Amino acid sequence: MFEKRRFHRIRCTVKSELTHNNINYPGRLENISLNGALISFSDGVVIPRDEECILTIHLEDEDTPFSLGVEVIHSNFTMIGIKFIASNVETRLRLRNLLKRLTPEPDKLSRELQLFDRDCEE
Repeated sequence: MFEKRRFHRIRCTVKSELTHNNINYPGRLENISLNGALISFSDGVVIPRDEECILTIHLEDEDTPFSLGVEVIHSNFTMIGIKFIASNVETRLRLRNLLKRLTPEPDKLSRELQLFDRDCEE
């Protein structure tokens, strides 16, 4: 099977929250990449594909959480896959720093960051 992902997924267990239609769903990031993430929920969550939401990431060692605009790519009752669609410069920097802290493959992430930056310039 052909792998569609351009960026590797980094396993993690980070507290998060997905907001859709002003309803907050507490969850946990299961994995994350430069383009998106997979979130798990202890309670069932039903958000249709292609819906836009806000993902808020709560890091234990930081006082201020950060949020990104996301779009639902796939969803089942307890897991939702998202892609990142909107964020400001500070949020993108915090996301990069998070990925650098979590990755077991820093060289691979460095190559992906170069590719990602090149794509953003176009």
